[in-house]
Amino acid sequence: MSIKNLDVFFNPKRIAVIGASDDKRSLGYYAFRNLVGKGFKGVVFPVSKNSEGVQGVEAYERITAIPHQIDLAIVASPAADLYTALDECGQKDVKGVIILAPHFEYPGVNAQELEAQIRRISSIYGFRVMGPNSFGFVRPSINLNASLFPHIPRKGNIAFICQTGIFSSAFLERAVSKQMGFSHFISIGGKLDIDLADLIDYLGIDPETKAIILYVEVIDKGRKFMAAVRSLSSSKPIVVVRSGRAEVSARMFLTYSGMLAGQDKVYEAAFKRAGAVRVYEMLDLFYMTETLSKQRRPRGKRLAIITNSLAPTSMAVDTLILMEGDLAALGQEVLDEIETHITLRRRVNNPICLLPDASPEDFELAVQSCLKDKSADGILVVYVPFPSFDPLEIAAAVVKAAKSYPEIPLFTTWLGDEQVLRAREFLSRNEVPSFVTPEQAVKSFLYMYRYDFNLRLLHETPEMIVKDFIPYNEKVGEIIRNAAGGGRAILRLDEAKKVFEIYGIPIVETVRAVSEDDTVELSEKTGYPVVLKIDSEKIFHKFEKGGVVLNLRDEKAVRDAYRSLKTIASQAGDPEAGVVIQPLVIKKGYELMIGSKKDPSFGAVIVFGTGGELLDAVKDYSIGLPPLNQTLARRMMAETKIYRYLRSLASYQGILRLLEEILVRFSQLIVDFHQIREVEINPLLLSDKYLIGLDGGILLEEEAHAHNGRITGDLCPPHLSICPYPFKYVVEKKISDGTICRVRPIRGEDEPLIYEFFKTLSAETIISRFGHRLTYIPHETLVRYCQVDYDRELAFVALTDDNCCIIGDVRISKMPDLENAELSILVADEWQGRGLGKMLMDYCIDIAKETGLMTLWMEILKSNTRMLALARKYDFKQAYDDEDMVRVVLKP
Repeated sequence: MSIKNLDVFFNPKRIAVIGASDDKRSLGYYAFRNLVGKGFKGVVFPVSKNSEGVQGVEAYERITAIPHQIDLAIVASPAADLYTALDECGQKDVKGVIILAPHFEYPGVNAQELEAQIRRISSIYGFRVMGPNSFGFVRPSINLNASLFPHIPRKGNIAFICQTGIFSSAFLERAVSKQMGFSHFISIGGKLDIDLADLIDYLGIDPETKAIILYVEVIDKGRKFMAAVRSLSSSKPIVVVRSGRAEVSARMFLTYSGMLAGQDKVYEAAFKRAGAVRVYEMLDLFYMTETLSKQRRPRGKRLAIITNSLAPTSMAVDTLILMEGDLAALGQEVLDEIETHITLRRRVNNPICLLPDASPEDFELAVQSCLKDKSADGILVVYVPFPSFDPLEIAAAVVKAAKSYPEIPLFTTWLGDEQVLRAREFLSRNEVPSFVTPEQAVKSFLYMYRYDFNLRLLHETPEMIVKDFIPYNEKVGEIIRNAAGGGRAILRLDEAKKVFEIYGIPIVETVRAVSEDDTVELSEKTGYPVVLKIDSEKIFHKFEKGGVVLNLRDEKAVRDAYRSLKTIASQAGDPEAGVVIQPLVIKKGYELMIGSKKDPSFGAVIVFGTGGELLDAVKDYSIGLPPLNQTLARRMMAETKIYRYLRSLASYQGILRLLEEILVRFSQLIVDFHQIREVEINPLLLSDKYLIGLDGGILLEEEAHAHNGRITGDLCPPHLSICPYPFKYVVEKKISDGTICRVRPIRGEDEPLIYEFFKTLSAETIISRFGHRLTYIPHETLVRYCQVDYDRELAFVALTDDNCCIIGDVRISKMPDLENAELSILVADEWQGRGLGKMLMDYCIDIAKETGLMTLWMEILKSNTRMLALARKYDFKQAYDDEDMVRVVLKP
């Protein structure tokens, strides 16, 4: 089931072009011309107020005058006529509209008002809108060119989606010249209705599309985008290039971590978390498009290089090492085989340097030998033409060798111009990507590897490192309410310390003084030497403003420091600012930083890296999106130099595990309280025996006083782009035989329990649920079963009262339209007939109603009489049946 009307949008039978024209200077001329005479099997109608015919075809004055149902309307009218055109499309019950008009930047045009009208009209009539400023789309498999592009590219299995119009035209021209094939080529333009997430959802279930390429500028709805990409990335590769890497907005944030976490860094983190791979240059995008269509993904980053010229190969090796790839350590058998059969100047090693006049047979043997070696994850052949042989002969030999081992990705670079064109075309026709430079070939290899690596990391089974963790949220809420009620946007240091400690994050002892004498008394209780810090909303970066005085060893020093700090506060406009006292921590260790800010596209993000005085100098940090589990926390930290260094120190292994736990706890704080705008713990002092925060701050949203409670009603709080674990659905239930069991949403850490659950099931139960036997369940399948996106799939497990065994599994898997869902129930054999299935059915139907689902459906084997009886009991209606299967539907 596709999302609303997009199946008709991209597979129309009848199309109308509103504003069709004979004037070659108009959009209407090209929009109509590109639709006719290209082999499209449907019917195209020109609509023109000024002409009886357009390009030799009878025209209609209005779309409402066409005596047939219209599926898709392409509007090429001026902005001034747009309202009338859209209203008539609605009257005609058109399912989709493409608006070609550029963004309404013309004198006399109110762009905001016009965009509001488009949204209002499309909402009233229910048609989908692509644009404005769209170049339309091309679907080569049905010869449909509903765009301003003059050509239709080859049919292929890659979909390309671009947010801009004019750029997509340039890309398509290059794609046609490189004989790249596409399932769809789409230029969105303005995202008033149809956006990236809609198209990803649609293409995710399109059988013609095997991979998706995105050209992205701005993502407005980060949560929707993340949900769409995460649901698809495991089955179809998604490659992204994004413009706008330069940062201009860092000054908007108060904490250092907020300044560091620039928007492009956040996009990078989001793409990784979703399982997409990012490339950085347009040329990379061209080459990745070609590579995806022709080669498998490498399982590692070890590359074997075969060449007849050392100079370009050195460039390839440099690029490989700089991008953290590896030269494959080829086995001795492979090296001996090559040395035995090929004349060489030196001992064989990787790169394998053949003679300049190496024959086609030499290349074939070398490629075939390397493809057999399991230590190589990919092969690159770099060839420089030599007069002895036609480059096409060498290419044919490489292709012949590659066909013996198609599972290993092969990349080629034929250096030169006219003399190698035929060879490059031959390689391309035979599904071997050919690159102009060796550096581009290496980049494509490593980009492909990173995609696979990102997916494998996402599919790791996390450990449960924070067990039975229930923070005292009411106390945190009280602290936030008190601050917001007093008009304070920044928590006092002692308040921030309490918040961190409630979440199990250790912070150095911090007490607040109300007077000079009180400061002396509290310093003596704390024990000299002490540190005095100013505590003021006006001075967030205390150290820079002289608001921190270290190593105070007696009463006189404390009094002098207190007076100095009060003077600084007065000069900053806050004479009532307080002073806090902390013990001086003189232990040795490494200074780290943990922080968070809110990004306009993706909501709350977490920053981790080197902290203290070196934070701004070294800029060694990584960014992640909450919620974090143990695996995601470790992955995030592993992206920093400081963590990789600490991992090399044997004495730090235990404390690094505690650091993972601290990051997970910090993530939970961010998830729980949407009122937090920015937060930072810096420095966080780490040694091989302890971890403690020496300073920190929490900045609240300006409207925190109006929304001072936790968000509990919504499944996914609006400040997050990834839905957190829905604790609200953890319940105790009694089944009909009186047994108490626990029902809760599934989590990634449940993989071992799910594996044991499947082992207890009989073959009959397995077949009834999945329609076939499960003789072996690989980790990749289990992890996808356990690690779900709660926005898209609500999966629940029923456990025994001791929580040690799963006895039932039920899931509501939403369709891309998010209105309909498949329901499936699986009950352990020994628990069947005891009321567990009925309880799980009641539970899921209640949740379906709560979340606004329109229909639930199940596909049930006709032999599964017990489930068919349960469906009848709940008044599921039969939708269809075939030889073996029945589909039943319920409107909750």
